[in-house]
Amino acid sequence: MIGLSKQFRILSVLAVAFAAAIMSGCGGPYDSSVSGVITLDGSPLPRGTVKFIPEQPGPSGYGLIGSDGSYEVMTGREEGLKSGSYVVTVVVNEESTPNKEPSLPPRPGKPITPPWYRNQAQSPLKHTVEPGSNEINLELSTKRPAG
Repeated sequence: MIGLSKQFRILSVLAVAFAAAIMSGCGGPYDSSVSGVITLDGSPLPRGTVKFIPEQPGPSGYGLIGSDGSYEVMTGREEGLKSGSYVVTVVVNEESTPNKEPSLPPRPGKPITPPWYRNQAQSPLKHTVEPGSNEINLELSTKRPAG
């Protein structure tokens, strides 16, 4: 049987460890989070992917576009993104169609997003991600941007 003073010391150590764990947080290795809504000519895009490509060395962030046009960026399997300057691409296709030959995969749908949003070298979407929470709504247009 453990004495009362030894129990108190064990509980004290556990309480300090628990407090330290809470104060340090459970965040991942990235200092920013990015989310928003993506529209094309004012209508939310129903599916697809968004990619944040850093202009400085580092990994890209990705997000899946939900049926309401919303997205959240992850880097690999981790939530968040490193703060900095990014070029953004958006790729959305129509739904795939079944192949006439059942043993073959479905045919990919036709592109919905214009080519300049799909290509890193042509994308006019450039954003600076600040430390902390960032809401970046992407308003795309079927008309080619000037510049």
